[in-house]
Amino acid sequence: MTSVRRGGVLGRLAGDGVAGILSQAATAAASFAVQLVAAGTLSLSDYGVFALLLATLVGANALHVGFVCDGFTVFDRHDAGYRSSLVTGALLVMGLCVLGAVVLASTVSRQGPWLSAVYAVLVVCRLLAETVRRIFVARVDFGALLNNDLCCLAVTLLALAVVPALFGEPNPTVLFGVMCCGALATLLAGLVQLPREERGGLRPGVREFPDVAGFAVWRALQAGLRPLTLLAVRLLVASTISTAAVGVLELARLVVAPVQVLINGSGSLLLGRIAARERSGDERDPAVLGKACRVLVFATVVCGGVLAAAALVLSPRVLGKPLDPVLVLGWVSYQVAWAAGLPYVTELVARRASRRVFRIRFVDSLVGLGLASVVVSTGTAVVVLPSLLALGGVYTVYAARSAVLGQRVRRAEEIGRC
Repeated sequence: MTSVRRGGVLGRLAGDGVAGILSQAATAAASFAVQLVAAGTLSLSDYGVFALLLATLVGANALHVGFVCDGFTVFDRHDAGYRSSLVTGALLVMGLCVLGAVVLASTVSRQGPWLSAVYAVLVVCRLLAETVRRIFVARVDFGALLNNDLCCLAVTLLALAVVPALFGEPNPTVLFGVMCCGALATLLAGLVQLPREERGGLRPGVREFPDVAGFAVWRALQAGLRPLTLLAVRLLVASTISTAAVGVLELARLVVAPVQVLINGSGSLLLGRIAARERSGDERDPAVLGKACRVLVFATVVCGGVLAAAALVLSPRVLGKPLDPVLVLGWVSYQVAWAAGLPYVTELVARRASRRVFRIRFVDSLVGLGLASVVVSTGTAVVVLPSLLALGGVYTVYAARSAVLGQRVRRAEEIGRC
């Protein structure tokens, strides 16, 4: 009987893991398809503008996930006080993100108000869609999440075929319009699948807002540090060199971007499981986190190496643009450093140690951004930028692992004194 139960639990874990990774794959495939069209049809300068705005969207999404979505994973989202406070936080973050998006789009692009308008709509749709997606993660309902993201992929591919035919040659405005279609499909499909209790009672309030903000501010800053650091590097390259140089950087990142599917899918599953165990009072063995770290690093190295080799051969033929091997392998090393630190960072987040994680990530970002500034200001080739950014990630692995082990030692000492 025990073995049957254990098999059932392991089966559900395996099923959730596969569904979680496949859902990330569907979302990433939708984004990757649009980026691939952009890389193949836009000039390097226009692709650089597209990449800057896309990086801003990723940064806004990270802030929203950190402040709102991770909040209703860690806190009780069905409690009226927490629920209304999370709604308030969502409105504040969304308003600030839309304002920043419009300002940046108006500054970096010469395509006029249409791009700013479409981009603002995309930001709203994307943040709402991500909120719905994260509710499925909090419910540990990865089957529904997969259905939701497959719908997004289908609509995005359909829009990618139809929208350019209606509005002419692809440009950043048209491509962001395609992404709007996919985000809207994600939102609607998610709302249809969610039960009524998840969709009701969405009124703003502030009763528990100080408690939520105490966690969420630090978590949002921590979650946004990495994408915002990359955005800062891109803006630095664009202002110091050119948007075409940003295009070169982004083209190399794009070809190994599918590795992020594996990392993000694993992160979503880890956070949901670890947070559930934290609420139930179960202790975790750091050896399990170490094993997760080794598995993730191995998978990232293998997948990244295969993608890099394939891209270096196929990119000149498919995209008509050559790739620098040092640049591509630098992005692979950046992903490896991210994967190595993910289990330990996720453990700290589940324990609500978001301020500690922020401090670790802040040093990580300072190291990467400082090295990037030196490289760009001295005129050194930008091909070394991803490798330098990876050095900050190495610090995150060391510091986050040390923090997790330190917390376990302190808990053991407290139990021993009792």
